[in-house]
Order: sequence, then structure tokens, then C-alpha cells
Amino acid sequence: MFNNKNKKGENMSNLKDRTFGVEIECFLNSDKARFVRNFMNQTENERKGQTINYNPNRYGTWSRTAWTLGYDSTLHSSSHNNAVELTSNPIKFSDLGKIKSVIDELNTVGAGVNKSCGLHVHIDASDLTLKEVKNVLISYLIYEEVIAFTQPESRRWSSRWCNSNRGINPRELDLAFQAATTNDLIKKIKKAKSIKKLYQVYSGYNERYVKVNLKGLVAYHDNYSRPSEKTGTIEFRQSAGTTDWDKISNWISFCYMMVETSRFANSGRCSQINLPFARKKRMLFENLRFRLMRAFASKEEYNANFINGVYQNTRKFLVKRITHFTKTTSNESEVNLINRTRIGGDNV
Repeated sequence: MFNNKNKKGENMSNLKDRTFGVEIECFLNSDKARFVRNFMNQTENERKGQTINYNPNRYGTWSRTAWTLGYDSTLHSSSHNNAVELTSNPIKFSDLGKIKSVIDELNTVGAGVNKSCGLHVHIDASDLTLKEVKNVLISYLIYEEVIAFTQPESRRWSSRWCNSNRGINPRELDLAFQAATTNDLIKKIKKAKSIKKLYQVYSGYNERYVKVNLKGLVAYHDNYSRPSEKTGTIEFRQSAGTTDWDKISNWISFCYMMVETSRFANSGRCSQINLPFARKKRMLFENLRFRLMRAFASKEEYNANFINGVYQNTRKFLVKRITHFTKTTSNESEVNLINRTRIGGDNV
């Protein structure tokens, strides 16, 4: 497991400090311009070096140097009328804690969310090979029903702005998560010869409105795309909208680990497809840890690295949410999915 070496044969860590970006959809109980002004009037130390620009006429557009606050017409509420999207610039994962200053300001002014809001996380994937991008998608497919229970019911399966490429009917989850269905999707992914073909296979007709969106990565490799589209990222759209720091930080950490560990995934048989739900829940996090450890020369080096603490905290937080949502669901189809002991179909 611990055998990473450089050209001279010296042991070394191979973990990359990827950048991430986040889009926070919410309702402000404050004037937009005043919110930005109040935040920017803080000292740079209080802001943790974060900067917000206000764009009154557009969505929260992507910028390389600062957060952008814009409107969001996809959000709806009978009690709120100040719908916004707050979009970050690319930030190193090791600097994740610095964005808490922005989240704290949202909570200071009483920002709120409802079911129409989402939290979208972008992870830099511009350096990944085609095979490694496939690993990200295949991992998400295999564990999709477990990952779904990290979220409230409104974001688990398919919604207008966040669809599963399975064509899920929430009343017939057993059909959507048959091993044969997963196998068929994985075979199509493995056959893709380019990022663009992979995007077409995985996204279907939904383009960007899927749980794992490759549009920014496709644009990065496309000479004809606009510069503003060339994010070079994989976007994870499944999280429900929130201004809760623990929910935001742990979801970003999970998405980071899903992308980064794709470089250390073993190719071959997808033996977890046929596992019952409880076993899959354990294997999701065990596989993440195993892949992370492969980036280090020794167990001691891994244990001493900050990523070990990140993994432990994220695992604890998400397992607690999965346990809560699986115990409290009253959806009969979800209950059957959770309680079944084996999924029909052959392994890949």
C-alpha cells in the first residue's frame, strides 16, 4: 500500500492540494450591496483574506480572484425575495478554513435557504487522465444510493437542477439501483474514448444539471469554448442549500477526496455493486481511506498529514447524517432499498 517513490527511489507523498470553488444559493435578509460592503469593511485578517465583489445584473459569475455575489432566478420563496448566488474564486483545499469568514457573515445577516436552494462544489480536475475521470464517475455510481442519504429527501434522487443519469423514480428505487443498471452505465463509461464522449454518456440530455457535472472539464479541453467556461473542474451538484459551516466544509472535503483519490483507484472489477446497503456504507469510506493512504510512503506519514484528520471528521459527520436519514425516512421505496440484503445482477 505504501510504496510511492520518486525517480531516485526515495519515499514521498503524492497528494495534490487541489483548488475548489463553491456556489452558495440562499436568500439574504439584507441589501446585497450592503452585505458586500459590510464584509469588505472588516480587516483582511477578519476576512481571512477573502474578497467579495457585487454584480447587481448577473448570476454569481466565476472569477479567478474574488467571490462574486449575484442574483439567482431559479430560487423561489413566498417569504423571501432577495435570492442570491455567492460564487467563490478557486481556493486551495488546504485553505478551506478561510472561507468560514464568508459563511459567518451570511449567518450574521440571517441568510436562509429552502428546498429550491443548492450548494454546488467544483473540484479542479484539469490534470486528471481520462481513466481517472472515469474512476470518479464510476465510484459515484457504485455508491450513489449511500451518498444520496447524506442529503435530505428533496436532493436524494432527481430534481429539476440536479438529476441522476439513472432516470430515477423515487417510488421504484429497487429498479433504478439494480446491479444490471449500474453495470450497463459503467460499461458505457469505460468505452468512452474522450472527455467529451464521457460527458455525453454520463450526462445524457441533462447537460450540466446532473449530480456530477463534467461541463467545465469538457470546456477546458475544447479549443472552441469561451474562456469563462474553461473551469477545468468536476462539479458536484447534489448537496442541499445550506449556510451551516459543518455541512459545507464536510461536503467540500468529501468531493475533494472523491476527485483526488481517483488517481489511486485500482482498475478492474467493481465488486461493490452487489453489496447490501449497510455494507456499501462502510465500503464507501473504507475505500476513500485506502486510496488516500496510497498517496503516502508509510502509515506514519499518512497519520501525521492533515488529510487524515479531514477524512476522520468528514467520515464521522457524513455517517451520522446517513444514519439519521435512513432511520427517519417514511418513504417505503427508500426503506426497501436500505433493508435489502443483495442487489440482483452480475458484477462488472
